[in-house]
Amino acid sequence: MEKSTFTIEQIEWIRRSLKIAVVHGGEKTQPDSFIYKNLSPRSTKTYQPVAYDIADALRESGFQHIDVLPENMDLPQRLKALNIDLVITNSGGLQGFDSMCHLPSMLEMLGVPYVGHAPMTAGLLDNKHLFKHEIKAAGIPTAPFITVGLGECITDAVNKEALDQMDADFGGRFIVKPVSGRASVHVYPVFDRADLAGKVKIVQAATNNIVMIEPYLSGREFVVAVAGSVIFKNDKLNQLASPFAFSVTERVLAGDEPIFTSMDVKPITSDRLLKVDEPELRQSLIDLGNKIYQQLGLGTLVRVDLRMDCKGKLYVLEANPKPDLKRPEGDKLSIVCHDIHNEGMSYQDLIQSLVFNRLVYLQAQRPESLAHCFNDDFFSLKSA
Repeated sequence: MEKSTFTIEQIEWIRRSLKIAVVHGGEKTQPDSFIYKNLSPRSTKTYQPVAYDIADALRESGFQHIDVLPENMDLPQRLKALNIDLVITNSGGLQGFDSMCHLPSMLEMLGVPYVGHAPMTAGLLDNKHLFKHEIKAAGIPTAPFITVGLGECITDAVNKEALDQMDADFGGRFIVKPVSGRASVHVYPVFDRADLAGKVKIVQAATNNIVMIEPYLSGREFVVAVAGSVIFKNDKLNQLASPFAFSVTERVLAGDEPIFTSMDVKPITSDRLLKVDEPELRQSLIDLGNKIYQQLGLGTLVRVDLRMDCKGKLYVLEANPKPDLKRPEGDKLSIVCHDIHNEGMSYQDLIQSLVFNRLVYLQAQRPESLAHCFNDDFFSLKSA
């Protein structure tokens, strides 16, 4: 069942009055972005172009006060100088460990409300081994794995036993990946177990962090995007009975492509994405996406990646805490936006949905966080 939330007049007030900043990752090559340079296990990308896509979509929807800012040590002062009411997080961090947590942690400390995951949740989602422990405990299917820390060896008795079991259950092929990363950078399919130790050393050298090994799943690969239950559609807000699962998509692999690579490696075009129309499979993907969203208490968009084994069983690979929100342009797509038009929604509708979903939640659960911007004029429109 759907029901309206903010009135039309309140929506227009928000568009007219709220000062919003879209924050992208800072530029690590600029020394005035930080005090001292730090190690970064997660490969660097600023996401600045997508931040401007988001900002433009809001302006096109009638929002009048939109700024785009980098995440760096000057951000708090700039937020204060611009009197920013709400931040949209579009950053993987500037540098350092657990960088996905840095922006929401800073905003929590500053008291600035934001559209994004809470710091601990962002860290859990971005650390693949912790995420897999969490969903496994909840009974959500994910492939077995081991982690290899700095100074550890894959030939240790416990690791050898686990790899032997993976070998027996999944056919002796593996994936070596960083526990924190993006865009399949430093992710290696390994089809000869003798090569595992060498690939682990390569990833450790590149990331200075824990490395994960899991079995290679040889079946089809899928994604489902999941966001909050408040959506903007048909020029009004509606509250759904469950999280909003959409763009249920098969990632099409070429014959020589063992894993799906990101737009950094190969453009994501329409021939690489296929809408899932098989009813039972589609519902299974939606159910798994919704269960993860609810089990982890998520509050905003994630992209859940899944893959089948050779027998057609689905396993959750990961949940991307900052899926790409690039505006679709011609044949170049973002996975999350691939099928949004079949929901009767535009790119602008999706971006507005993320903003309004967060505002509805904050107003209902943490109204003090909006006291600086939701004033008497706003509340006087409640009965309009």
